[in-house]
Amino acid sequence: MSLETFISGAEDRLLDSLHFGGRNSASYITSRRDATFAPSSSGNWAPGGIRLCRFNLADAGGVWLDGKTIRLVFTLTNTHATDALTPICDTPLSLWRRFRLIASGSQTLEDLDDLSRTAELFSNLLPGLERMTNIGETWGASAVPPSFDNMATAAAIPAGESRQMCVTLLSPFLAQSKAIPLAIIPLIIELEVGDADEAFDGTGNSWEITRPRLCASVMELDTALQNSYSSHILSGKSLPFLCDGLYSLKAAITSTNIMSFPLTRGFSRLKALYITFWDGTGKYVSNFYHPRNAGANTANLDNMEWTVTLGSERYPVFACESSQESFYRLRLCEQAHGSPGPSFTPHQYYSAGKFVVGQCLELAPGAAHTGLNTRSGSQMTLQFKNITGAVQIHVVLKYEVVINVSAAGTQLLD
Repeated sequence: MSLETFISGAEDRLLDSLHFGGRNSASYITSRRDATFAPSSSGNWAPGGIRLCRFNLADAGGVWLDGKTIRLVFTLTNTHATDALTPICDTPLSLWRRFRLIASGSQTLEDLDDLSRTAELFSNLLPGLERMTNIGETWGASAVPPSFDNMATAAAIPAGESRQMCVTLLSPFLAQSKAIPLAIIPLIIELEVGDADEAFDGTGNSWEITRPRLCASVMELDTALQNSYSSHILSGKSLPFLCDGLYSLKAAITSTNIMSFPLTRGFSRLKALYITFWDGTGKYVSNFYHPRNAGANTANLDNMEWTVTLGSERYPVFACESSQESFYRLRLCEQAHGSPGPSFTPHQYYSAGKFVVGQCLELAPGAAHTGLNTRSGSQMTLQFKNITGAVQIHVVLKYEVVINVSAAGTQLLD
């Protein structure tokens, strides 16, 4: 077949510059406003006091929540008599050690342990500009100018002073593109305060959180459209929400020479995994230890190996044997999920506590339902060699979730 033959079968389409049709309208949205959700109890939250903060997001009047606009806003007060609070992580979300999202009163949609380290991990994987502007929205910024190794320096909080924080929750369900009908799927958000020194430099820090609240945009629909959704649910049908899920687990390193780490939790469609190490020094929330421990980037020292096995399959087929290949596979993993790649520098990755292993497990990245089924009988195992100096491993699994909302309640399919 010639090129001319191929061209002859092409279909003419009107250029955008010659198409004068109007844009789609949305007159069925009758109002949009900024809403604030207060916690179910008032008081102060601190590492040495009340730790659990709960929000109830429900509305009987037909309000639809735009989950992407949700921000956790709170006032952080440095209660130390003399010392300043100096943040060492990207996001104030690292002040909290656990996040839970519950639907319809009983169905747990998300339960993320190690929230502080996981939030720092995904912040580091953001594109540089987004990561920098996020720090400006959360901690604020100091007078220190940005550099390649330091996207933005969070300003310290002097003793006895306060600062208001505004942070995005690490919730794939809230971040998905569909509006959430709070009358049909009421939500409960729970956050548990972490330890006092985890997200700050030094030890002996003292702080408390006051006036926490959730800010978000909500919409109201006209009566006809709202009734059609109600009729859809009452007729026995459901509203499906497709999003990702996150599962975090950690374990002690049993051997630094050769180690196998089985993943006992199975998923119908596992999309990716992220692995980090800790050597027991520095802050657990932000120290992603490199087994080479800042040694020379030569083959005799940079000799860590890793691979992921599921039955007879291996990912990658041949074990990853260098920092350079690990960096390559992490970039591939992020690009498969629509991100240009991590914002930390090669120096940080190799020598300054930003070492992350990432592996995409989708057959067709970008398409739905192409992740690996780890519930088919074979157990997924992580294999490592030469992870010198590491004492703990932290693994985050990203998987596909469908949340079905019906008159009978909310069902989680993973």
